[in-house]
Amino acid sequence: MQQLVIRLGSNEQSPLHWLLYSSTESEIIASGELKGGLAQLNSLQEHAENATVIALAPSADVLLTSVILPKNANRKILNAIPYMLEENICSDVSEQHVALGKREGDTQYVAIVSKQKMRFWKQALQNAGLFCQQILPDASLLPEPLENQINLLQVGDDLLVKAYDGEVMQGEAAWLLPLVLQKETSGFFAFSELADKEPSSSIEYNFDKLPLELLREQISNTALNLLQNEFTVKAKSNPLWEKWRIAAVLAVLALSVNLTSKAIELNQLKRERAQIEQQITQTVRDAFPNIQRVRLSIVKRLVEQEVQRLEGTGGGASMLAMLSQMTEAFSQSGVTPQTLRFDSSRTELRMQSVASNFESLEQFRREVQNLGLQVDQGAINNRGDQVVGVIVVKG
Repeated sequence: MQQLVIRLGSNEQSPLHWLLYSSTESEIIASGELKGGLAQLNSLQEHAENATVIALAPSADVLLTSVILPKNANRKILNAIPYMLEENICSDVSEQHVALGKREGDTQYVAIVSKQKMRFWKQALQNAGLFCQQILPDASLLPEPLENQINLLQVGDDLLVKAYDGEVMQGEAAWLLPLVLQKETSGFFAFSELADKEPSSSIEYNFDKLPLELLREQISNTALNLLQNEFTVKAKSNPLWEKWRIAAVLAVLALSVNLTSKAIELNQLKRERAQIEQQITQTVRDAFPNIQRVRLSIVKRLVEQEVQRLEGTGGGASMLAMLSQMTEAFSQSGVTPQTLRFDSSRTELRMQSVASNFESLEQFRREVQNLGLQVDQGAINNRGDQVVGVIVVKG
């Protein structure tokens, strides 16, 4: 896990200090200063790729204060905080952004900063391609002073101040340091060298850490984030998902098309199956009139039973055997049987047959007789351009 800490300025030209820290390795990876201000901010994109970006705002642009709330304060009362502090705000309250910090009992700590300044910082980070979910007042991250002491930290030309009573300040060290040193206190504690200042017995020094490293250590202890309400940043989507999102969308689209195709194909198969089942039912009924109810689940067994019945012999012959013998006669004469009835006890096959003319029926009779079977013809009638007659074949 890496953190990229960037200290912003009040304007576009203000130098920017930054630090890249690895929590895994517990060490600073890189740090530096962008003397060109916001114009060079996009140079940190490479460091931000695998890091959480945290911005520090100049405390001179932020009013850190507190307000006493009535017990059981609800959301309406919290929304009224800007108007409760109206006397402390020099400009129009509606143009001020109020961020809530920690709450201790009835005391609510707040930060007030102009909406224009918030838009300026947020837009600068976006223009540089940096995704940032935290903007924190820089001086508020100084370690808590001991009783009746004041802590000092110089970052570039700026001095950050945090007093024992909670007051924080930030400004150019050249004019702010002399003012702070006039305060009545038991002592000062400096976490960095103080430029242009002779050593003083009232100042205790300990600057074994870089300024931004010291501030970074306090980030986890603060509950104040200026990116609230209208300035809240939506959570960043998973970069791995962003990388494969298009491929995933295409895969889902392909799957949807495939499922749709399969659904259409399945419906087509269902229709074809219904047609085939209807054809099977009709064919079984035509071939075996004795089967009254045709159930497809048992049609095979019914047909086998009917075939066995039809194959029951009488005089040593069966219907199927006789039909097999007459196959060639049917083919040569063009005679087609419409109905078949077989009497196994008499070995007699009665057929109502259709032919194109009388000669075809006569040809069929002769060819069947040549097979050694006895053939009797019944009445023959004209039906349009066909002739219909009853033929009785005996084995």
